[in-house]
Amino acid sequence: MEKAMSKSLCKYRRAEISAKAEVIGELVNQPRYLCRSCARAANGKGALCKPMHLPEASVLSLPVAASAAAPAVGEPLESDVALNLSTRLLMSVKARKLDKKLRKLAKKKRKYEKKGEKKLKKAEKYQKKAEQAQRQFDKLLYKASA
Repeated sequence: MEKAMSKSLCKYRRAEISAKAEVIGELVNQPRYLCRSCARAANGKGALCKPMHLPEASVLSLPVAASAAAPAVGEPLESDVALNLSTRLLMSVKARKLDKKLRKLAKKKRKYEKKGEKKLKKAEKYQKKAEQAQRQFDKLLYKASA
């Protein structure tokens, strides 16, 4: 197997995929890793941008039949040839992304709540100052009228 892949599978353009179909075929033959970013699978960490080790139970070993020729690049795969990665594994990737979004939103919510509290405190401070100024004004009016 060639190890001269400078880019990860995730970064290849369609034209490059067609040109390097043999090398890519070897990389995805028996996948052991899954990209957390785009859900591509490969048998080596170096071929993916954010690799995650696949659990042994979800790793598929597809027997290569001598009579079944591999379809050309760009042709649709038959359903029995396509890799069916574990739905649970793909859901865990989606769950992690959702969890990250939820944490980000919670942080944003805390930030705005803190800003709101700060503005409320500032408004209360100005209210106190306005009340104090009103009391002084009333006091001066009382003295002036007396």
